Amino acid sequence: MQFLSVREFSKSPQATLASLSKNGKAVLTNNGKPTALILYTDEFTFEDTLLDLRKLKAKRDLFDLQMQSIENGTSEITMDEINEEVKCNSKQQ
Repeated sequence: MQFLSVREFSKSPQATLASLSKNGKAVLTNNGKPTALILYTDEFTFEDTLLDLRKLKAKRDLFDLQMQSIENGTSEITMDEINEEVKCNSKQQ
């Protein structure tokens, strides 16, 4: 995978785009740290690529929620407790 700095990319974006068609992906770095991932796409693969990225984001978001649940102790709540909480909140509204 190609790594290049934001500065390198801004100097020659066309060269980066040309290399993307060969390599498929590149990582942009800022101060040596990964900042962005650039993926090659075209009019034929754009929608599928976008869908894949949305699925990946949803998977990561779910994982984050699961970790938060473990950290704050709500991962052990039973379905009855959840239903009771929903019932209480529904009455308040």
